[in-house]
Amino acid sequence: MHTKWSAAGLVKIAFHVKNSEGRLESVELLWAARQDDGTYVLDNSPFDAYDVSFKDQVSAKYEDGMLVFQDVVKRGGHSTYRVKLNRGASHDEFLRYWPPLALLGCTYEGAGRERRLYSIDVPRSSAVQRVYEYLKEIKEKGVWEFEEAHYFDPHMT
Repeated sequence: MHTKWSAAGLVKIAFHVKNSEGRLESVELLWAARQDDGTYVLDNSPFDAYDVSFKDQVSAKYEDGMLVFQDVVKRGGHSTYRVKLNRGASHDEFLRYWPPLALLGCTYEGAGRERRLYSIDVPRSSAVQRVYEYLKEIKEKGVWEFEEAHYFDPHMT
């Protein structure tokens, strides 16, 4: 697995993840590097939070001794997709379909939950539409489910 972070010199920022009714469902902690202006640059990809991606610059404030996400200050140019394997599928099943995404410049982080979950980082330089189409193609084969957690539109910068 290619990992983009280590804990050295980083802080954790809490992201409140809400359900479809707008109620707090969970809290996800993401690593971030503090900037001189008091903002933070995300240093890993989210598994549960939406509308943020690796390298986004965010604001956060302390609440009850914990840094809590407030807003995106500047986009880092990355998109995030999440892949959930079918029940019982192993990491090897994911790796079987990974090479085309790696060739497109993607990286991933994985979590061993009830069903294996992967957060796919798509850098600005990558062909996001090709990544999306490939993820959809493999979904249609019945290998995995996927969702778009955040899409960076290069035309909106």
